[in-house]
Amino acid sequence: MAVSTTRPLVYPEIPPVLNSSYAGLAGLGANWNPGGEGVTPWIDYIRFTIYRPTYDGKAVLESVRKEAIDVKKSGLQLGPSIYLYMPANIAVSYGANYTNKAFGVTGIMAAQMLGGNGAGEEIAKTLQNAAAGATPEAGFNAVAEAATKLGQFMGVGGDVNGSDLAAVSQGRIFNPYEEQIFNGVSFRSHNFQFKLVARSKEEAQVIDGILKTFKSCMLPTYNPGDAMGAAKKAASTAATGAKSSTSKDGSGSVADSLTPPFSNVANRYLSVPSRTRVEFIRVQNVRGNFGNYDVAPNIVGLFKLKDCVIDGLQANYTPDGAYVNTNDGYVPAIDLSISLKEISLVTSEDIAQGF
Repeated sequence: MAVSTTRPLVYPEIPPVLNSSYAGLAGLGANWNPGGEGVTPWIDYIRFTIYRPTYDGKAVLESVRKEAIDVKKSGLQLGPSIYLYMPANIAVSYGANYTNKAFGVTGIMAAQMLGGNGAGEEIAKTLQNAAAGATPEAGFNAVAEAATKLGQFMGVGGDVNGSDLAAVSQGRIFNPYEEQIFNGVSFRSHNFQFKLVARSKEEAQVIDGILKTFKSCMLPTYNPGDAMGAAKKAASTAATGAKSSTSKDGSGSVADSLTPPFSNVANRYLSVPSRTRVEFIRVQNVRGNFGNYDVAPNIVGLFKLKDCVIDGLQANYTPDGAYVNTNDGYVPAIDLSISLKEISLVTSEDIAQGF
């Protein structure tokens, strides 16, 4: 069973309401809902669980998977979890791809023929009807083609088709027999924005760990066997604080020391980045003991997400229009935008499951 020993990264971990006096509701005299004027029993978060499939020579294909992976029981390489406050932009869109196709009379007849019983007499009759139905259109098209070629030969304009000639000569056009052809559905995309403001050095370290973990999760490594190790190392900065990646003279970064020599053929490979499970969850409000929180079932009023890959991350270190830093070297406020794309399609059967 895959177990992550890395403590989750939580922002913010401080409950929004401690008691009625903090909430400022005691003196209002309003008839609040039961429990609304007291301690908030649950806090809603969006949880990102980072994991990496085990590649053992077999194809890892989500398009043929019948059930979602249980990341806690599947033996996957499980990375750190990130809990962030519920963002202001929770939205989802669904789409189906269709193409407008003009079948024409022959195409419609062919479709009907394929839908029949395949008997020789029926096929012959269908072909005869198709030929008869297409004859008038074919005649008009032949005249139109001849007129167009004659105009080109004489150096004059003109470009008409058979339906154009029927329109001006008979006041009608040939039915194109257009149909909407279903081409499938697209993978859903999601984008979440957060403003992370540190109110203490410890919270600044957590924010730093969150950013580094997301960055590590979305990028490949030179060593496929240590992809989770890189993510866990990024997450550990929340507990130990950020360490300088350069020597005293500003040279010799950690990245430089990890860059492999290109003479080694094995190091020419890049590992596939990690995946992320995204969930809207509700946890018990017990400050300071987050690892033992009771997790409620998923929030049924929202939607579920399929497992995702991170395909974009933007971090703005001057969200208020000015550069600010602290004695410890932490930027106190950061705007974070993260975009994700699901790795499996949502079908009609998934809707009943909350997707």
